[in-house]
Amino acid sequence: MCVICASPKGVRQPNRSEIKAMFLRNPDGAGYMVARDGKVTIHKGFMNLDEFLNALKAEHFTAKDSVVYHFRISTQAGINPSMTHPFPLSNQREVMKALDVHCGVGIAHNGIIRLTSDPNEKEYSDTAIFIADYLSQIIGSPSDLHDPDVLETIRCLIGSKMAILDGSGYIATVGQFFNERGLLYSNLYHRGVWSF
Repeated sequence: MCVICASPKGVRQPNRSEIKAMFLRNPDGAGYMVARDGKVTIHKGFMNLDEFLNALKAEHFTAKDSVVYHFRISTQAGINPSMTHPFPLSNQREVMKALDVHCGVGIAHNGIIRLTSDPNEKEYSDTAIFIADYLSQIIGSPSDLHDPDVLETIRCLIGSKMAILDGSGYIATVGQFFNERGLLYSNLYHRGVWSF
C-alpha cells in the first residue's frame, strides 16, 4: 500500500533512511509538495530513489517548511510518473498528469477509492479521477480544510486516507494518521508494522 508522510511546520523532516525505507516498500514512484510563498509546489514522478533523494537535498527543507511526501504502490492506471502523487486540486483530469506544478491546494492519497475505482481505466488512477470529479466540487476554498464536516464528508466518500496541503502550510488529514515524533504517517508498513 502507499504511504503518506506529512511534516507540518515546526516538525523535523524525515531523514534519509526513513525516505529510503518508504520508497523501497512503495516502489511505484514518489513525489512531494511544499507550501512556500502562499502557494503549493508539487514535484512528482520520481521513479528512482537516488533521483528522489537528490531532489529533496536540493530543496534544503527545514522544520520551517510544511511538506507532504508520497510513495506509491499502483492500484489503477499502471506504474508511470504522471499518476504518482501528490496531485493539484483541479476539476481538469489532464492537470493531474503534471509532474511539476504550482497550485493553491495539493493532495496525497493512501488507499483505494471504490467510488472511482475501475479496473479497465488505463489513463487515470482512482485518486486522480476522484480529485477532478468530486473533491474539486467539495473543497471550494482553503477554509474548507478547517471544517470537520467537510473532512468527514471526504472520509466517508473515500474510505481511506488523504493529506491535503494549502498555500499557508496547513495540512488537513483525512482518516487516521500515526504521529511519530511529530511526523504524520498514513501507515507504518515501511517499518514492517501492518497498520492501516
